[in-house]
Amino acid sequence: KTAPSDLYTDYYKKQSNLKLYVRRVMISDEFDELLPRYLGFVKGVVDSDSLPLNVSREMLQQNKVLKVIGKKMTRKALAMIKALADAEAKADDDDDDDDDDADEDKEKVAAASGKYTEFWKAFGKYIKMGLIEDTANRARLAKLLRYHTSKSGDKEISLEDYVANMKEDQKAIYYISGDDKEALMKSPSVEKLLAKDYEIIF
Repeated sequence: KTAPSDLYTDYYKKQSNLKLYVRRVMISDEFDELLPRYLGFVKGVVDSDSLPLNVSREMLQQNKVLKVIGKKMTRKALAMIKALADAEAKADDDDDDDDDDADEDKEKVAAASGKYTEFWKAFGKYIKMGLIEDTANRARLAKLLRYHTSKSGDKEISLEDYVANMKEDQKAIYYISGDDKEALMKSPSVEKLLAKDYEIIF
């Protein structure tokens, strides 16, 4: 739920939180080639039957099986994060749609609601680093981004939500960066777009 206090200070020095096992024998607990650096907060164990037991760290780095495992794990981790985001979006929709749900359904909605928002606040910078570093998974990572906009109030929305909310005559995505929302709202460029009722990403 919360990121360690030093999560962003030693980004380029961070060791992986994964332990590598081969047939239930631990090979290394400092092996950081399995997941990209931006997923350094993921903790777990990798156990493979396809790797040799008596293998050096240097040989492991060249091993093709390990590269395949790393690729699959990255996609699996991103899918897990996306599932968290989807569950929250569905929970929010269900909450808006029907007030007469059964108590059990309401509990499910309450459990899913806010989980991704909490994750994004703690680890969002890592996802943004992934967009810069991991070109192969850029489309997957883009779906995980959340932004404040001129119409989102206190909530942050996804790019997909932004595009779905675009006006029929709107041909572009409008965004502006700055220190705070209040200052940005006073920008002459923003005022022109707001007059046309276009949504702007901050």
